[in-house]
Amino acid sequence: MHPRENGFVLVIGLALLTIATGMVVAGMSLGRYQERQAGHYLRTSDAQLGADEAFLHLLRGDMQWARDIRQYVNDQLMPNAENGTTWKPGVDDMSTTPWRDRSALSPSQYTRPMVESVEKLDEDTVRVTFSGSNWVDGNDQNVGFSSFQAEFNVGGGDEAGGAYREVLLGCEGVSLSGSGRIDSYDSRKGRYGANLGGGEYNRDGTQGLVSTNADENGNVTLSGSSPIYGQVRATGNVTASGSASIHGDIQANGDVVISGGGSSILGNVASRQAVRLTSSGRIQGDVAANTEIVTGNWSSRIEGSATAPVVRTTSNRDVTEQVGSIERASPGVGTVATSSCDAFTTREGATIGELADALSPYASSGRLAIGGGNQTYTLTPNGLQVPSDRNNNSVPNPERYRVTRDVTVAGVFPEPTNVLVLDSFSLGGSANFIVDGGDMTLYVKGGIDIGGGASFSVAEGSSLKIVTSGRFNLPSGLDVASDSPTDDEGNPVLSIYSTYDDGGASGWNAGVNISGSSTFKGTIFAPYSTVNVGGSGALFGAVKGRRVEVSGSGDIHYDEALMESSVGTGGGGTDGGVGGGDWTLEGLSYGADD
Repeated sequence: MHPRENGFVLVIGLALLTIATGMVVAGMSLGRYQERQAGHYLRTSDAQLGADEAFLHLLRGDMQWARDIRQYVNDQLMPNAENGTTWKPGVDDMSTTPWRDRSALSPSQYTRPMVESVEKLDEDTVRVTFSGSNWVDGNDQNVGFSSFQAEFNVGGGDEAGGAYREVLLGCEGVSLSGSGRIDSYDSRKGRYGANLGGGEYNRDGTQGLVSTNADENGNVTLSGSSPIYGQVRATGNVTASGSASIHGDIQANGDVVISGGGSSILGNVASRQAVRLTSSGRIQGDVAANTEIVTGNWSSRIEGSATAPVVRTTSNRDVTEQVGSIERASPGVGTVATSSCDAFTTREGATIGELADALSPYASSGRLAIGGGNQTYTLTPNGLQVPSDRNNNSVPNPERYRVTRDVTVAGVFPEPTNVLVLDSFSLGGSANFIVDGGDMTLYVKGGIDIGGGASFSVAEGSSLKIVTSGRFNLPSGLDVASDSPTDDEGNPVLSIYSTYDDGGASGWNAGVNISGSSTFKGTIFAPYSTVNVGGSGALFGAVKGRRVEVSGSGDIHYDEALMESSVGTGGGGTDGGVGGGDWTLEGLSYGADD
């Protein structure tokens, strides 16, 4: 073979080898591409499942974060915002979502379902954007994402349930100078603090709302050290001058002033006027104000964003060093809605005056004063039962106290009740007064005084409504035998209704005074009086008054079962169920052409 022929064979061989190598490399690249595509498909599929999961939970309202979002939409977005307004829930608004548990169990990768945004379309409809993402904690990155939208009819944003949507509602103002904890729990899951499994306990819920609903004078003043687990909402100003921490959002029509050196706001703050940090207080969330945001201390700090036409500082620091980010624009903070104080619900339905009018035609049995030694007096639908020992009986003519059975109070009480009408009622000495045998209503046209070493209790399986036109004074205890302050329908076992007008008195002169050291399990509704809670015993339930003043050391625990209460709704049940409001699906959209 000639040398020239040998060179030709070598060239052909090298060419074939190059082609073969290229084919192998191309095949490997295609394999890697297909593998990546398959992985991307699986991640996108898992992400879509996450978005679907968020949708189902919000539709059903079967998780706490879903109920939180639904309640905010019903209570705030729908009644206060303009059409076209979009609310974006933060991660903290979904603190109980399943992905947090998945993150703990599988920190390398997990699926995160989220509600990205809620847009108000009109007075009845919202558009919700759901998303799911495969999240890698170690890399802090999203490796798969999917989203879609759904439209819901939310019924115009009316509040569901009866009169007790807030833990503390002071129509004209709320003042907290005590040291007790304010939070929520769900008695349907067991006692307060019960171990629910999985590291969860039945306490520190954030459904307790501290609010006002009158005009611009409805201020909330926080001067104590009480930690608040829930939102603070005011038609006037909010001032935090104590050392309390607020584990929730603040919204006000007036100014929000953080002047307490130890005050820490773990949620967002929104004001239709100004937000001012005049001390070393700290806000961990975002801050929005329609006029200005001012930091006035070297240690003032806003961890999130600050949105207002003016963002400035009066300290000798650059304001950018004290704020996470700044946007100098009007955020258009919505209005905290006002409503009638004497109405049971925000729908302006039945009022407490109508309750008194419904009971006034029934004849009074006169004055009932019980005292003396350690004797037991029992009120049942059959009347008043007294001790057989006449020498120690402080009620000589018990037959005069006649109970009217099965009285219907339309629009207020969901079920008929048994009514005893009195001119006044007092309990003292070491006597024991027990309510037993069913649902009882004690309508007292004058004052009520329960003191001394006496005991007043509601037996298991019974309930008591106290309606009074006079001053209510409870320096002693009023015990409920049931572990829960609510029955199976979410209605209070013990409830106090006062039509007394105390002229705006405060402290011990308040129209309703709770100062005992015993636990109080029940609700209070006194729209014309100040309600003074100054005792050291815990209160399980809710309080609504002309003003609410809390100065004691006792904790206040809102029972989330009260959201289902039908008191004052005009019917036998709520009109929304869990989450507030009856949400119905209007349609789904998975793309721009859908």
